[in-house]
Amino acid sequence: MELAQVRYFITLCRALNFSRAAEQCNVTQPAFSRAIQRLEDELGGALLFRERNLTQLTELGRVMRPHLETMLEAADAATALAQAKRGSFQASLKIGLGPGVGAASIVGAVREVTKMLPGCALHFDESSPAALIDAMLTDRLDCALLPDDCDLPERLNRWPLYTETAVAVLPVDHPLAARNALCGQDVLEETILVGDACGGFAQSLARISGFSLRLQRCNGAVGQLLDLVGAGLGIALLSGRLGIAPPLVARRFTDPELSRRILLTAVAGRPLNPAAASFVKLCRAQAFL
Repeated sequence: MELAQVRYFITLCRALNFSRAAEQCNVTQPAFSRAIQRLEDELGGALLFRERNLTQLTELGRVMRPHLETMLEAADAATALAQAKRGSFQASLKIGLGPGVGAASIVGAVREVTKMLPGCALHFDESSPAALIDAMLTDRLDCALLPDDCDLPERLNRWPLYTETAVAVLPVDHPLAARNALCGQDVLEETILVGDACGGFAQSLARISGFSLRLQRCNGAVGQLLDLVGAGLGIALLSGRLGIAPPLVARRFTDPELSRRILLTAVAGRPLNPAAASFVKLCRAQAFL
């Protein structure tokens, strides 16, 4: 199997038109069609079928597409890294973090990228899903971590990274801090601070349980919200992946369990720079749900 064949196939998956795909790959249509035929022969079946002017993936084509996309991304990342190593340009990595999404789960991938590309400039942007999506589409961000319940346009690739569960965050001297785990009944009399950085866990609790909760709106960054918790204004339901330091403690929230899935997103079909391509590849390889 040749990388050119894989590249032609992925281009055809997006264009769904042999003429346009061949043009995008800068080859003649007969040469393009022969390459696709050779790939089908190697994989043991048809990857696409044509109905008049309509081209569609077969079942085998749909199954093979994500695997071949991963292969192509890895090859492109390796090539780009080699170019960066030769000092052809300044490497950078710009990552968006959605509401309440921390960077703790991706620090390993970021560390590996900076090892491969010393001097890589890192940039993190914490904002709303809409703002991060716009930043990716206008090439101001390479990729973003977003919850799967937000409205994602078709132009974005999305890869599940992990599922996070909520914890209750409260002062260490709070009466509930003596417990190992909390449930919905435990927080009925508590003021729960909510904001864009909270991940919507308190609202999920109200929806799932039907409880009438005492919610206090507090917009701002996670650090500011934690300061308010420490000052005794209320407790918070946050992602268990956020680092909670004294004098605050985090307690498991188990009944009901509150969770959400986090996706890695990037603009489909747009080449990523070496640092971003390697970051996406590492995250996908390390993904756990």
